[in-house]
Amino acid sequence: MGSRERLEHEIDDLKKKLDRCFERRLLTDDPVREINLERLENKLEAQLKEKERELNQLADTALRQNRKALDLEEGLCDIDFDQAKAMIRASVKALEDNEGGSALFLMERCLEREGQLLLKSLKDILGTHTKEYKVEFIPTMPANELTFLKILGGHFGLEFEDSLGQDAEKRLLEISEDIVGAIAHLLRSGTTVLIPLANWRILGVDYQVTFLDWFMKTFWQQMVRSVNEVMEDYSPKVFFVIVVDNELSELCQQADYFGEGSCLDCNKIERLPLTCWNQADIKRWLASYAPTLKKSDRNALVKKYIFNGKKEDEPIKIRKAVEEAHAKSYF
Repeated sequence: MGSRERLEHEIDDLKKKLDRCFERRLLTDDPVREINLERLENKLEAQLKEKERELNQLADTALRQNRKALDLEEGLCDIDFDQAKAMIRASVKALEDNEGGSALFLMERCLEREGQLLLKSLKDILGTHTKEYKVEFIPTMPANELTFLKILGGHFGLEFEDSLGQDAEKRLLEISEDIVGAIAHLLRSGTTVLIPLANWRILGVDYQVTFLDWFMKTFWQQMVRSVNEVMEDYSPKVFFVIVVDNELSELCQQADYFGEGSCLDCNKIERLPLTCWNQADIKRWLASYAPTLKKSDRNALVKKYIFNGKKEDEPIKIRKAVEEAHAKSYF
């Protein structure tokens, strides 16, 4: 077995061990065992990172190209987003000062303004003890409350029937309680929970209002109550992010569910601002990402190649230009 095959085998084995360890920690009620399993998780994660580092150092052109692309992806997370990151850090501090709590965010125009980069940064800001449970509507499944609960519940090994029966409202409440209970159990282990909800547009313009109303009045209120109960003995933190490619429908915008951003309110949705990128943003980022690039070359690259004379533009366009320049080894 060659070095590459050996490392890939060891990495796969470590990932399986890490998954088993996490599942055991999730299911145990013994606090001492939870601590020991968490320590083992940290040890396995460190071993996994080291093996991945060894694999990345192998002299393989395709691998190096892939690594460069991944490095750029990580680096792009540092472009701008300053205002949004400041709001996230303020929310994290508020929950830490409060010894726990919940935060609900909204990111609009995520496709053209690279909201996924901010989402990656958010997980880094929350820290190493964060577990992400993504819910994503897909065209092959009905986009509704039950699908949302089934996808989220699946992360915790929960399965539910496709039919809600005669009393749909009561059944949705029961399913929500089961899922929130599983999340509450996880929070007692010291884990911070991050739940992004993606592909909002599949709900359809007319149904968005119905779903948002149910989400805020039923699921989210249950989550807030459950977190508050856990706070009696622990310091739980839950962050939920509604990811919208374009914008919420006008009727959703009129709902009384949005905070004003002055202080964190767990019962309100806080908007995370996504803005256009300007030349100063990219120059500042290049100075950090490619510090050996001369100022004159950097300025010319930004002004002529990346922005093509414009002062600012949508992040999706600038990102494409940056990636093309990177692929051509301009920096």
